[in-house]
Amino acid sequence: MLLFCKVWFRVRFEGQDNVPAKGPVLLVANHASYLDPPLVGISAGRYVKFLAQAGLAKFAPLRWWLAAVGVTLIDRSAPSKDAMRLVSDRLRAGDAVGVFPEGTRSRDGAVADFRSGIEFLARRGKATVVPVGIDGASRALPKGALLPRPRRIVVRYGAPWTAEQVLADGGLQALRRCVAELARAPLAESRSSDDKHSASVTHAVADDESPAGRT
Repeated sequence: MLLFCKVWFRVRFEGQDNVPAKGPVLLVANHASYLDPPLVGISAGRYVKFLAQAGLAKFAPLRWWLAAVGVTLIDRSAPSKDAMRLVSDRLRAGDAVGVFPEGTRSRDGAVADFRSGIEFLARRGKATVVPVGIDGASRALPKGALLPRPRRIVVRYGAPWTAEQVLADGGLQALRRCVAELARAPLAESRSSDDKHSASVTHAVADDESPAGRT
């Protein structure tokens, strides 16, 4: 996977030293492509766990690939609080967990509002929070595309945040701005407050459209 990314996408990784070598780490990244989980997984310097909706794995090769890059599949009908507890338990066990708090892939690369849950995970998991900006994945494999295009991708890891920084007044909004800056991406127009809290942050890929099933 790494060799393919280096050849096809001329991928570059920056700031990997910002990821603590041990202890609970919450990697918070923007989300615009199915490439995002493997890009984080191969560059973080430690095994990263993700959650995704089980509907993504209807296609057997994709199911195998998701398992290979550390994605745990959950039933869409499962209560979001159960998924949140699963993630927080992994953090409390000292794991690195990757989340995409926009909840779904961006269509234009802009970083949407972060959905609820980051504060809960930072508080309960006692985790170091590392912002991650993925620059170029939206051009290499945008939403709706079947095959990856040879576009340059840069994955940038920002300076670690403490749970207290995330939980401070305006902390979540500041974290979103930091991720957008790392991704060299604009901020999307804010959704209504009802929409922001309509889904869990823990979905590695919130929409359940398999690339093989798109037309």
